[in-house]
Amino acid sequence: MSDNNKNGIIDYSLEDLMSERFGRYAKYIIQERALPDVRDGLKPVQRRILFTMNEINLTHDKAYKKSARIVGDVIGKYHPHGDTSVYEALVRMSQSWKLNMPLVDMQGNNGSIDGDGAAAMRYTESRLSKITSVLLEDLQKNTVLFAPNYDDSEKEPTVLPGYFPNILINGSTGIAAGYATNMPPHNLGEIIDATILLIKKPKATLSDITKIVQGPDFPTGGIAMGKEGIESAFTTGKGRVILQSRMVAEDDKIVIDQIPYEVVKQDLVRKIGEVVEANPQLDVKEVRDETDRTGLRIVIELNPDSDYDFIRKFLLKNTSLQVSYNYNNVVIVDKQPKQLGIIEIIKAYIGHYKDVFLKKTKFDLDKSEKRLEIIEGLVKAISVLDEVIQIIRNSANRGDAITNLINAFEFTENQAIAIVDLRLYRLTSTDIVKLNEEKDFLTGLIEKLKSIINDQSVLNNEIISKLNEFKREFSIPRRTKIIDEIENIDVEIKKTIVEKDYTVWVSQDGYLKAIDDAHLGKFPISEFKRKPNDIWIAQFPASSLNYIILVSSAGTYFSIPVYKINPSKWKEIGMHLNEVATISGSEKILAAFVVKKFENAKQEILLATRKGMIKRTPIEDLETKMFSKAFRIMKMQEGDELVSASLVTSKTRYVTMLTKNGFAVRYDINEIPSAGQNAKGVKSTVVKDDYIIAGKAFDKQGDILVLTNKGNIKKVKQELVPLMARPKRGVRLYPWNKKRDEFATFLYNVQDKDTLNILDDEDNLTQINVKTFKYADLEDVPEDLDMTNIVTTTLEKSFIVKNNDIPIPPKSGDDDNGGNNSGDSGNIKPLKSKQDITKKENIVHKNNEKIIKVINKPSDSNNNKQSENKSEDLNTEELKIDIDDLL
Repeated sequence: MSDNNKNGIIDYSLEDLMSERFGRYAKYIIQERALPDVRDGLKPVQRRILFTMNEINLTHDKAYKKSARIVGDVIGKYHPHGDTSVYEALVRMSQSWKLNMPLVDMQGNNGSIDGDGAAAMRYTESRLSKITSVLLEDLQKNTVLFAPNYDDSEKEPTVLPGYFPNILINGSTGIAAGYATNMPPHNLGEIIDATILLIKKPKATLSDITKIVQGPDFPTGGIAMGKEGIESAFTTGKGRVILQSRMVAEDDKIVIDQIPYEVVKQDLVRKIGEVVEANPQLDVKEVRDETDRTGLRIVIELNPDSDYDFIRKFLLKNTSLQVSYNYNNVVIVDKQPKQLGIIEIIKAYIGHYKDVFLKKTKFDLDKSEKRLEIIEGLVKAISVLDEVIQIIRNSANRGDAITNLINAFEFTENQAIAIVDLRLYRLTSTDIVKLNEEKDFLTGLIEKLKSIINDQSVLNNEIISKLNEFKREFSIPRRTKIIDEIENIDVEIKKTIVEKDYTVWVSQDGYLKAIDDAHLGKFPISEFKRKPNDIWIAQFPASSLNYIILVSSAGTYFSIPVYKINPSKWKEIGMHLNEVATISGSEKILAAFVVKKFENAKQEILLATRKGMIKRTPIEDLETKMFSKAFRIMKMQEGDELVSASLVTSKTRYVTMLTKNGFAVRYDINEIPSAGQNAKGVKSTVVKDDYIIAGKAFDKQGDILVLTNKGNIKKVKQELVPLMARPKRGVRLYPWNKKRDEFATFLYNVQDKDTLNILDDEDNLTQINVKTFKYADLEDVPEDLDMTNIVTTTLEKSFIVKNNDIPIPPKSGDDDNGGNNSGDSGNIKPLKSKQDITKKENIVHKNNEKIIKVINKPSDSNNNKQSENKSEDLNTEELKIDIDDLL
């Protein structure tokens, strides 16, 4: 901060200004607005309202006055804020469903448990309730500290005497800057007994307290579950309990007569109706609100054969019939916010009670002693009455009479004044008797008051006596039932779902489009919408009871129940996955799998990564109870990503890998290990200066379809790719031409019935039947599609998981067949030794009559490298096979 003297401007840095001003604001909010004082359990606005009503004599035995009058006095004298906030605080203190013991008695519409607002303040009338008089009792006996109001024109109490622990009996709620409080109400009788116990035994433990105070006691009743949460709240001031409605079975009805605290009944009834309407399988006929002046009553009428327990649990789980309540006992103690357990709160209250009671006792003692002084003077005056009268008659005036009496009979000044001001009728014999009786009473009272001040045990007994008297007058039975264990309300979700058949489309960008089978065929395919520049990767039939496994390029998967997919219309683009779970914009969906049930789902997902890792993961291990997040399906190194996912069944025999440079290799499926989600897999092929395009599962029937970055395509029989032992680079699927830089971009396992979808950069979608592509040999150049700027392609594969279908297991470590133990390995002549290869330059492929030229490989390691590099650089249309690969 700097002072500019030239123009009188004071400069502040923004940081200093904000911290200083916000600090003051936060301190004010914490101490003077939002948090209750542990001593009287009131926030400042509540305290000011009650004090104002007491000042204008609006006690429980007086007539009501307009609420607007009360609000006006509070705002004008003590609380310079909006009238709405003051009136809302006044209304809340009168609501029996918010406070165990309402502090204000309001006449008129003060709101309802249905969430209705109170009538305007000009229509309602208020006065203090009877119990509030106990909070305000002895306020005029110098029991509490008074402070000036906001303009120093009035004085207000900083705290009320509070002869009962209001903070625990009525609870409190509020939000300050950096602090919040949420304290539930408790039973009055239990809290008084606990307070008495701590007065008698200050070292009482929590177990002693919990024998008396069972837990919270809400004005709306209900059931509070969770002993552990209650004990935590009583110990630390923070804990969690479950509040449940009280539900009773009556014939074919569920009757609810108590609901959780602070739940709006009207909203609850509406929510129950919505849940029933959305779940017709619940067999609920009708939901009615039969609440009247006799009490709350919500009736759920059931069909005769309905499952009562299932319906009850389902409604508890999906509506506010059961909610959680979080204790947060933050109160103001010595002008500081603190989080306290129940023992600390009661002890703080007891300290306040003793302080107030001692001040009240001292005030009464002082008053009694002054009164006794006067009584003794009057009794003495009556014994010398004639002389007193003579002195008064002979005195010049009142002051002279007082002086003469003091000098003549040694009266004190107070006694002399009382004698002079005495009325003549008080001199009768009857009044003299009363004076003597009062003298005796005051003498005994003074002795008692002194013993209270001087003896701690006497003080404690007096406080206990007053608390017991208060309990006898105001105690009410417990409303909330406490249960130690939290009820398990989980239900089998399939019981709640109506089975319905859909056809589901899944897009690469994560859109899910489910269309009721009844609506299929009613619209032309040209009107079938999708997101621009997105493409469908899968289409399959699915029931609302099924699950969809979506595998993403990030190495994660989503398990989505079909019933969570919102049905779409033909012309809509569908629902994005983010409406159910969370997926980043950079992730792509690679494949979708339909699972009827995870139990005995023995089939597996074959996963391949860009950097050449591969593994199989059992589908039965992918079951989740949470659907809103992604789960890992494969552990990957940094910079790697999944490139393909396909289904492994009992018919799966081979795995085909394809690299960017066009190298393909086939392995027997038993070469690929089966592992869990956290495994990273094994090396699938040699990817030096290369990367994997895809790794697909094949049975004996599928063909290989390859697309390149030049817009070319090639379909070959899978038998043309030799079976090898993992990991090997394999053979080229098309001739390499250095000038063309033609790289592989997509690999598919196709059959004649499949349709290839091709999306270009102008969002044009072309569909081509795979049957139209001719088979080619490995030496043939790929066929030109006459399409440029291909963005992506898909095959719309339907992976529907069959239960109890067991894939071929991975081979054990003892197997030494090199992975070439398949029946199709005969497509290439078996080679017994390296010498056999060196003697024969050509090997004839039996099925296709194609010549495979073998490049001899010297044994020297240096020559090995030179030969390998040389062979890769050769520009030839002949297929080259490495000798070691064949071995």
